[in-house]
Amino acid sequence: MPYQTCPQCGLRTYAVSGEECPRCGTPLGGAPHAAARWRGWGPDAEDDEPRGAVERVLAVARRELKMDVALLSEVRDGREVILWAVGNERIPAFVPGAAAPLRDTICQRLLDGTIDSVVPDAANDPRVRDLPVVRGTGLGAYIGVPLTGAAARRYVLCCLASEARPDLTEHDVRFLRGLVESLRPAVDRAAGAA
Repeated sequence: MPYQTCPQCGLRTYAVSGEECPRCGTPLGGAPHAAARWRGWGPDAEDDEPRGAVERVLAVARRELKMDVALLSEVRDGREVILWAVGNERIPAFVPGAAAPLRDTICQRLLDGTIDSVVPDAANDPRVRDLPVVRGTGLGAYIGVPLTGAAARRYVLCCLASEARPDLTEHDVRFLRGLVESLRPAVDRAAGAA
């Protein structure tokens, strides 16, 4: 999937199904439409609420990768805290505000290089199968990417499935990397407001 720049909000991202911008809904390669305003983005938007923007991107990630949960977490004070999550309730433990010691998370293994971005069968992978987050939630598959740049080790966008997913590939990782970069403006605004 090639990168495209949204003519309405300026987001540079991978094209997604339907070729709509994940931030504002504008058709990529076409003229802006009313959805850009009612979704809270664009030059006429009155409310640039970061939560809505992040949740829309998470919904795109979950839908396109056919996962049960997509979430954005923050790594702070030795813990991983879920800031935003979108899911179908098959793995109900992953909700905003949930937290765990970083040493007990798959994201720690990603950040320290123990695993790559994809764990297609978490229950049978010796690098993660004994983690409380895997055993206690029935987690089957994981795909995640850190937010790159100045906050590279502060935020992680990941998607989780309740079943093993041997079909996840590097192509899916590249897609997720494009989406995580599209979250940077909303995350920066939310961090600035905190």
